Amino acid sequence: MSKWKIASSYVIGQGHIRKNLPCQDRTFKLTKKDLSGEFYGVALADGAGSYAHSDIGAEMITKKILYFIKRKFKYIQKYNNPEVYILKYIKKELEKLSKEKNIDIKEFSSTLLFIAIQNNDIIIGHIGDGIIGVLDNNDNLKIVSYPENGEYSNSTFFTTSFKYKKRLRIIKAKIKNSKGFILMSDGSEESLYDKQNKILIDINKQIINWLEKYSENAVENALKQNLEQAISKKTHDDCSIAIMRKI
Repeated sequence: MSKWKIASSYVIGQGHIRKNLPCQDRTFKLTKKDLSGEFYGVALADGAGSYAHSDIGAEMITKKILYFIKRKFKYIQKYNNPEVYILKYIKKELEKLSKEKNIDIKEFSSTLLFIAIQNNDIIIGHIGDGIIGVLDNNDNLKIVSYPENGEYSNSTFFTTSFKYKKRLRIIKAKIKNSKGFILMSDGSEESLYDKQNKILIDINKQIINWLEKYSENAVENALKQNLEQAISKKTHDDCSIAIMRKI
């Protein structure tokens, strides 16, 4: 059974600093071991810039979705169309948050990207923009899930886009020829994604492979430093990255 290391970080964008707004990107990681085996999960969400409380929604959903996938992992693996099942859970949690805060549910809108691994099985989920990439055993970097935008290039779909049920993309597979993964928000895309050729640039391999040599804490510090000093300087948007590496 493979073991994995996980690291993630997020930083506020230049545009939000100028406008005195909070960072709306969030990441969360979860590692658990029980009778079902070892579970490794990471989630990333980018709160919608047009809503004042989307940072709260992003923080809530990154945590809730991983605990939910952990509890329901075997069921989701066997379910033929788990998208509706997972969306119902997301909607329920957002409605609960809306009621608790007495704030319109749309205010908690965010994108959502996650990866969950248990034993030799993997579940990948994606709503909206951002990118999920995989590094195979031959050090080839490929995109698993591309950004999905709305009618305009600067618009996308969110966790609150309930009428767009097909906007949640779920991939279920066996971990075979994969040794690493990377998730990023659209802010980080500006530095790490070649939009013209629709490929992740080579530096992403190095970022994923940091976890091969260094501790999770050391890598998280390196991610934060790079986000603050380099990646966030190329965009006005908040920036976030999450990585997983087989060890």
